[in-house]
Amino acid sequence: MKYPKLFSPIALSPNCVLKNRIVKTGQSTWRWNQDGSAEGSAGEDLYENIARGGAAAVIIGGCAIEDTPGIYLGLWDDKFLPGLRHLADKVHKYDCKIFAQFHHSGPAAWPRLGALPISSSSLGLDEIPMKPPLANPCREMTLEEIREKQRQIVEACVRADQGGFDGMEIHVAHGYLLNSFVSRVWNHRTDEYGAQNVENRTRIVREIFEEARRRCRPGFVLGVRMNGREYGAKGAITIEEAVENARAFEAMGAQFINVAGYGYGEAPFRYCPDYFPYPEPEDFMKPYMDAYRGKGLWTDSASHIKKAVNVPVITAGRMNEDLAEKVLEDGDADIIGIGRGLWADPEMPRKILEGRPEDIVRCTRCASCEDPVTQPRICRVNPSLGREKEMDMSPAATKKKVMVIGGGPAGMEAARVAALRGHEVTLYEKTGALGGRIKLASMIKGCEVEDVMPIYDYLTTQIRKLPVTVKLNTTVTRELVLREKPDAVVIATSSEYAVPDIPGIHSSRVFTIKGLSRLAALPLRLFGPRLLARLSHIFLPVGKRVVVLGGQIEGVQGAVFLKKRGRDVTIVEEGETWGAGIPERYFQRIGPWFNRKNVRVLTKTRAEEITKEGVRVRAADGTVSVLPCDSVMVLMPQVPSHALAESLKGVVGEIHEIGSTLGAENGLLKHALYDGRLVGCRL
Repeated sequence: MKYPKLFSPIALSPNCVLKNRIVKTGQSTWRWNQDGSAEGSAGEDLYENIARGGAAAVIIGGCAIEDTPGIYLGLWDDKFLPGLRHLADKVHKYDCKIFAQFHHSGPAAWPRLGALPISSSSLGLDEIPMKPPLANPCREMTLEEIREKQRQIVEACVRADQGGFDGMEIHVAHGYLLNSFVSRVWNHRTDEYGAQNVENRTRIVREIFEEARRRCRPGFVLGVRMNGREYGAKGAITIEEAVENARAFEAMGAQFINVAGYGYGEAPFRYCPDYFPYPEPEDFMKPYMDAYRGKGLWTDSASHIKKAVNVPVITAGRMNEDLAEKVLEDGDADIIGIGRGLWADPEMPRKILEGRPEDIVRCTRCASCEDPVTQPRICRVNPSLGREKEMDMSPAATKKKVMVIGGGPAGMEAARVAALRGHEVTLYEKTGALGGRIKLASMIKGCEVEDVMPIYDYLTTQIRKLPVTVKLNTTVTRELVLREKPDAVVIATSSEYAVPDIPGIHSSRVFTIKGLSRLAALPLRLFGPRLLARLSHIFLPVGKRVVVLGGQIEGVQGAVFLKKRGRDVTIVEEGETWGAGIPERYFQRIGPWFNRKNVRVLTKTRAEEITKEGVRVRAADGTVSVLPCDSVMVLMPQVPSHALAESLKGVVGEIHEIGSTLGAENGLLKHALYDGRLVGCRL
């Protein structure tokens, strides 16, 4: 076996043995029933799918200890017990353990109806090491409130036990309720729960453990999720303090320790360690870049903690099978936690075990699943996440002859799924290669944080493996469709990007996305996106001063790319807001970085003319000015293109338009893969 450590069993207790070392870490899905119950919900399907895929255990994140319908899995009432048992049975069917992870946001919660979030201590905005809207004032809990929250958490443990779960992970991590006592960032108390020493800071957790252990069956496992280190704030947990905390948790009866972390500052990376290097890490995070690039931030902390305790230690963050095996071999941790990777591909463990790594759908760290605006959670590369019933890929009842037009991600996904379901599929691409603009996007985005190239690698590999006929350098016309006589046509061609009709727009100093695609085509084929991105730091055929027309995702990501290569950048956006399309976790970091790097964003500003001197613009108040520049980048959203679909009406009975042919609102990779999956399932 190539990964003997990863697929070796490990015991959390005499009665709880994991079949391998892969555990789905706790993440809220927001896919439970509206009343908080599990049975029949999309969340139940989601976790059954992960269990079927070979994980040794799933930790159900976001289990509510108080009445919170519509978002979290309910543990606040006995009425949830039948649904919990139903969920546990579905997971256990695949020799997979199931743990609950209770949730209470504490000071990280948004204020509700004017009430301040609760915390260990009262803090004003000037005392919280984050900026609004990520930071809110919080108020100190009374002793009575502490007792009530402890009671609710213990009751949640008891219900998880009675509901057939194997254990509970006590959440003492991130910026959440219990961590507000453990971390001196939040804890300014002076009573027995105060910040004076580790015994007081962890007292609230110890009392929960003692009561839960007394009331739950002996075989019910109790573990803890903790911050192994915190970054960017006075009083943040150091690795030395984390080791002390871990020893205290072990002494109070924790049977495993799941190591996480938290980042504060003007652009916090909070509970996910992937985003802090984007667009660039703050100075206080630069010393940790080697750990990030190596085994990951959390593993760096977990390694220290493992040396100090005698219970299994879990690490997580950017894990693949090779890194996981090395972490286990080196003794940095005992168990590998995978969160988004198992959302991206629930079958990852089975594919690793079967020696099919090329068939794994890799997480690209796009942060779409972390977007607080998106409810319920979605996955860019796994559109079926939480929609397993809607996107049933079982064999089609009737075999069809299908023409898929466009070899970008939307077209490749549609062709892949249609072929899997038994249709006769031909994929047409007008250029000489599949992939659309994925390689160009990879060069612009970079690969260190978000990495889109695994999408290209996976889709092109699957198309090669499947009975899909690929016709390159072929432009599909009405006449071709008439000759082929397909039962269905899927149009997945890229639409054009908007270009303003203003004087000077055709100047040689003006670059459009279409023009950039042509310029980059040969270098991308020769060097690939990673090397070409590095070479662009040495040579870039763009002037020193650049005005970017377009302030949504296309323009903003282009501006980041240019600024990193030493250009002076100004963004001009006609609308009132900027950054549309950028996932929130990245957007939170771009604004402060733009401020530090002097990248100007002019909203409600219209470009009227491009001259030798620069770009003449008009502000909302009518003020006209010229922005001096050497080059202009037109990086504006796509516009819908229905011409091909219109030309095929009456020629073929079933026509589907997907992906960016529908315009900007459907122009991102997450839309392409969703549309491709959906149409492939519906053909």
